Amino acid sequence: MDTLALLLSLFVFLVALAIWTNKVRSRLHYDSALQPNCLLTRWPLLFVTGPRSFFYFSNYWNLYPSYLAEHGYEVYHLRLPWSDSLLRQTRLTEFLKSQDAAKRHFHLVMDSYSMVELEPVLRSLKPECLISITEIADADAKSLNSLNTPFVPQETLQTLPSRKGGFFIKWAYELHRLLLFGRQVPSLSCLGAVKQTRLQNARLLLERAQVLAEMDLREGDLNV
Repeated sequence: MDTLALLLSLFVFLVALAIWTNKVRSRLHYDSALQPNCLLTRWPLLFVTGPRSFFYFSNYWNLYPSYLAEHGYEVYHLRLPWSDSLLRQTRLTEFLKSQDAAKRHFHLVMDSYSMVELEPVLRSLKPECLISITEIADADAKSLNSLNTPFVPQETLQTLPSRKGGFFIKWAYELHRLLLFGRQVPSLSCLGAVKQTRLQNARLLLERAQVLAEMDLREGDLNV
């Protein structure tokens, strides 16, 4: 009976930890002064969710999308299935085909793990709706996973590292890594969940967005 009670208590604690840490991250907001005179992209920015688990499922990109939206960028999310690679590839394929059919366009943003996982889909389809790819990677990544022969403009954004962060959020993320054992998922700092680096990394992404805006403007001039 004591063992059963202990296991039940542990289960309740882990559930509470998962729910609470996801809610804490979802309340992250940007409260600093905006950077003025940002050139905006013609096409929206589309953030793709990487692999998720019960301990990391909400607000995958933390501060980044809201930070860009506050600066005037049109931002969307593509929420792929949590962790099954085949389902994620299938969902991306369906989405890209539907966007091609609708003649829509966007700039894709994804993490390094998703880049490797979804590369076969991107290479086989070469979707016309895709204007660019931005890969967000850890600064200490041993090898970058960018497409060797990109069919659209592509850039790898190496984020600033940090081993700090909230104790319980770090603990929950380690459990997330454990559930996704064997997968090289990005660090919390890379995903914008660490207070010490999230704003600096968001600014790096803002600089990338302005580069994309300049690219959109040049292409727009050529099409006039």
